[in-house]
Amino acid sequence: MRAISRSMRRNGGFSLVELMVGVVISLLAVLVITQVFTLFESRKRSASGAADAQTSGALAMFAIERDIRMAGYGLSQTGLIGCTINRWYDGTLLPSLTLKPASITKGSGGVSDSIRVSYSSKGWSVPARVVTEHPQTANNIFLNTTLGIAVGDMMVAYESGKDCTLFQVTGISGNSQIHHSSGKSKWNPPGGHNIFPSGGYSTNALVFNFGDLVDRSYSIDANNNLKLSEYSSDDNTSTTQTVVPNIVALRMQYGFDTRADPRSDARVDTWSDTVIDADGNKTVGDHGDVQRIYAIRLAVVARNAVGEKPKADGTCDYYDGEKPALKKPAWTAVNAATAKLESIEIDVSKNHDGSFRKDWQCYRYKTFQTIIPLRNRIWSQS
Repeated sequence: MRAISRSMRRNGGFSLVELMVGVVISLLAVLVITQVFTLFESRKRSASGAADAQTSGALAMFAIERDIRMAGYGLSQTGLIGCTINRWYDGTLLPSLTLKPASITKGSGGVSDSIRVSYSSKGWSVPARVVTEHPQTANNIFLNTTLGIAVGDMMVAYESGKDCTLFQVTGISGNSQIHHSSGKSKWNPPGGHNIFPSGGYSTNALVFNFGDLVDRSYSIDANNNLKLSEYSSDDNTSTTQTVVPNIVALRMQYGFDTRADPRSDARVDTWSDTVIDADGNKTVGDHGDVQRIYAIRLAVVARNAVGEKPKADGTCDYYDGEKPALKKPAWTAVNAATAKLESIEIDVSKNHDGSFRKDWQCYRYKTFQTIIPLRNRIWSQS
């Protein structure tokens, strides 16, 4: 019996108390591991989120800046800027187009701005000169050169004091004559629907070759994506595509030269959210004002793709790892109220439609800012 008792003691397991102690220790270990993992995941999300915002903002800035720098290419004649262009397409008289290298649309109530840029796609931007008077009803035009012109190119005829006209090249004869026949292009109207001035174009009028007219607009859609809308002169339609995700705001200002007599040293002396009476003729937004735009001030605000975990009500009371840091991103721009360069808050608490975004504090934001010269406008003054 004594031997059996010793054997049972040797083969005995843990007691209930020992098991409970082990379970408690295990639970404490799991709790510690969970807390460490949660903290690590939060830190990782913060680091990767900031990197995502950095990448998105840089890509968005590059895309917009590239097109703004090209704005106005091919518009080498100052008078062409702001000219009213008459257009026709496939049996319809289109609304007149005012030719502007860059045009900003201001968002109201905290909604993001948008911008539209235009330029020529042709590598040859020097205009041709009309050598024989072009009557209103003519379907061909005589020029001093057809260098760089090809069938299918979009052309704009310009003469001071007259509306401009958009037409498409349907044929070329020698090195001095191009055709714009109505039966070979939807852009050229038939007889009785002429878009040329009543007196036609005189000798020494200019014809600019736009090739495929580049017309691009950048804005932000309802899903916080940078959106590009691109116009095609092939079928008079626009296509829209997402360029960069997680872009929540665009802010822009025009840079004007308002000096009484702008010289070849074009410079910016006034910044404004909207077009102003830059030429001082008491008319705001006419061609003289558009001609004096030489730069665009641009700010892009990006955010991380995945926000912090919100509270039960969907809001967050922290920002960038701090509590309760509620400040919004800002950019350096001219305040319209004070006419001074200041740090101006950018409202990122609004949705695309202007409604309040209650989770805006759950994200981290990166602001990118630059001043973009309209180099083609500046070079045309030299």
